[in-house]
Amino acid sequence: MLKRTKLLSLFLSLLIVFSLVTGCGTPDTNTEVPVQGNVQTGTETQDVAQDTHVLAWDDWSAKMQGTINQDYYVVDLRTPDEIKLEKFLEGSINIDANTTLATGNTDVIDEKLAAIAKDELILIHCKSGMRAKKNLQIFIDKGYLNTFALDAWTAFDSKSYFSGAKIDANTEQVKPDAWLDKMQGTLGKDYYIIDARDKSEYDAGHIAGALNYGVRDQFTIDHPETIAKVKEAIPNQNDLILLHCAVGTRGKVAQAHLKAEGYTNVILLDNKITIDAKGNYEFE
Repeated sequence: MLKRTKLLSLFLSLLIVFSLVTGCGTPDTNTEVPVQGNVQTGTETQDVAQDTHVLAWDDWSAKMQGTINQDYYVVDLRTPDEIKLEKFLEGSINIDANTTLATGNTDVIDEKLAAIAKDELILIHCKSGMRAKKNLQIFIDKGYLNTFALDAWTAFDSKSYFSGAKIDANTEQVKPDAWLDKMQGTLGKDYYIIDARDKSEYDAGHIAGALNYGVRDQFTIDHPETIAKVKEAIPNQNDLILLHCAVGTRGKVAQAHLKAEGYTNVILLDNKITIDAKGNYEFE
């Protein structure tokens, strides 16, 4: 009996030692628990925003339910010059990302959004989507976990029109050789040319047969009225449109307006062009 008791005591002792060695005893309180979703841990937030918080126009704009600056907030990351040319959404908050966030000044978010609760819906956009996507994580890290970036080129007018469109800058914004190569067939039938300069510039000299819908005096003044004229001249939205302005800046604005309205084949000359009174043109 004594021998059996000693064997049992030895077995229990070995079992206790085995448990401690293999970690089956008390759990390690320093073990890290994986972060799930957009959850802040200390001063860092898991970088998952690019997967779930970057949206195309339809999904992004669908979140604009209710009243701006009450049910949702819109942050415009463009420069003052861009806003002056392209117009803006009334009520949106402007943070010039180029002069603030790009230089490391992230405190501007705290300053501009000081009166907004961290759980409110924040919708950010820029001109092409690049700045919105690039700076999205900064908003998330600041605690604005309900922030979404627009992955699209924006289009505005002075009468509250606002839309967005997906544009491939690599294939739809091209240099002279690629632009000229598209001029196959008959102008006005196989392809169209739209001159996005002001009427005064167009009148001083334009490519023969080009249609004039200026950015500063038409598209951003009254988008629906201008598009109605475009649709009358170019009813088939799949027809090839070769677009130009003077250097490419206004052309990008017009391209966003056209693409937002469903024109699928709009190729922009992203280059400087000069046109004389006789319609002769050259590139620089």
